[in-house]
Amino acid sequence: MKTTDLKVLIIEDELIFARQLENWLKDKVSQVFISTNSENGSFYISQEQPDIIFLDNHLPGINGIDVIELYKEKAPNSILVLMSSIFQLDEISLALKKGADYVLNKKNENERGLRSIIEASVKSKNSGSPFWKFMEFIAPEKSSLSKQVVILEDEEMFSFQLSMILNNLPSQKKHTVLRFSGKEEFINSCKKNGVPDILFLDYFLDDGTGHDVLDYLKKQSKSCKTII
Repeated sequence: MKTTDLKVLIIEDELIFARQLENWLKDKVSQVFISTNSENGSFYISQEQPDIIFLDNHLPGINGIDVIELYKEKAPNSILVLMSSIFQLDEISLALKKGADYVLNKKNENERGLRSIIEASVKSKNSGSPFWKFMEFIAPEKSSLSKQVVILEDEEMFSFQLSMILNNLPSQKKHTVLRFSGKEEFINSCKKNGVPDILFLDYFLDDGTGHDVLDYLKKQSKSCKTII
């Protein structure tokens, strides 16, 4: 499927933001529909079966999180992106549990990030594999306060969800979040890019244990904060 074959529905009552999204997307997809409320959005979903649904979490009279299951039932093959300016951690977990494919912080979003969503959607449609397998988080611009955060976890879905949570924290613009599924992949990255500032470590990996990783870090740097 070519990118231009994708149909996108934006359900958002803030028209300025909705038009901004439309402007970013119009050259990358075939059609963009805009709805300002959940009822009209439900109609578009039934009629158009969009490939991607951008759903605001705070709509007139209802939270987007409360209609995720309904929308996914109406269009099970659609990729649903829940949007908000502020997310609580429990909201992210609940949205994923209800069937959201991605959570987007509107304050941090830009055209590069949307391109990543579109590319992952195309790969998902073409391969039949889940959207999250192809979604790459866009690293923010580095500053003197930037930190590199690494998730070393062989359960890919959990790793993706943790990345999503970290990318929606207030400090997201300061930090780069990378994901690795194995010890050797992580060590090769350290040799190339240096030891991370913070490591979220699964103690039992397919190609080694957390003990192996900790031994390696002890020899390289004592500054890496590790959360097991």
